[in-house]
Amino acid sequence: MKTTLITDLDDTLYDWIGFFIPAFYAMVDELVVITGVDKNVLLSEFKERHQYYGSVEYPFVTLSLPSIKEKYSSLSDEELRIVLNEAFHRFNSVRKRKLQLYDGVEETLKELSDNNVTIIGYTESSPENGFYRLERLGVAKYFSRVYTSTTKYETPFPLDSKIKMVDTKKPDKKVLLEICQYEKCNPSEAIYIGDSLTKDIFMANSAGVTSILMQHPKEPNDYYQKLVDITSWTDEDFERELKLKEECKEKNIHADYVINQFKDLLFCIEDVQQGTKK
Repeated sequence: MKTTLITDLDDTLYDWIGFFIPAFYAMVDELVVITGVDKNVLLSEFKERHQYYGSVEYPFVTLSLPSIKEKYSSLSDEELRIVLNEAFHRFNSVRKRKLQLYDGVEETLKELSDNNVTIIGYTESSPENGFYRLERLGVAKYFSRVYTSTTKYETPFPLDSKIKMVDTKKPDKKVLLEICQYEKCNPSEAIYIGDSLTKDIFMANSAGVTSILMQHPKEPNDYYQKLVDITSWTDEDFERELKLKEECKEKNIHADYVINQFKDLLFCIEDVQQGTKK
């Protein structure tokens, strides 16, 4: 019987781009008002900083932007935070309003936990962001451990004991096999759910783990292009993603299950446990 669920976090449990882009651009708009620096200049500088850190999720890199440092060269970082506080407040207030679990996620996680299914999180987000969201959304209690990427950012507070950082990234099957080994779970007895065919499903299939593709309905918007404008991805990252898409097509990579509502995960697990698949 398969009793270990390993789940992606961003865009699987909640709409990451749906909260982050409105929050980030609200912060940038406020920065323009406060500093008078051109928006396009700020966006370009943010992109450079994001690529250095390998993540877009560090609002306080604002303090290191060249245009900001030049304009406020006489201020310490602490003084500068006070000057720019309203911009950071805008980010936090929009994030608080927009960050929500997809329908059925909390109820499903609770039911799985009540039925002794071990729930593991795996995200390429940094520890201070990935786990923070689970806590803010009230579902961290259902996770026995959360694997995150390493971070270049010095956190001012101790990380939760449930967090374990890993260097390898998706779709390298090694990281998933290492997670299974650390959790004392045979890959054939694990189930993995994620929203990306090229990363999540490719990785799970390569590791011999039952795979579930989560396809939440998407509303049309320009968020993806706005993300590209500030992305932490380099040209090499985009080329790698393109090659992965081509490889998935050539190898006919597909998930064992495809669902559109998170609660349908329960039926997939029941199906697997009964031996209908894998």
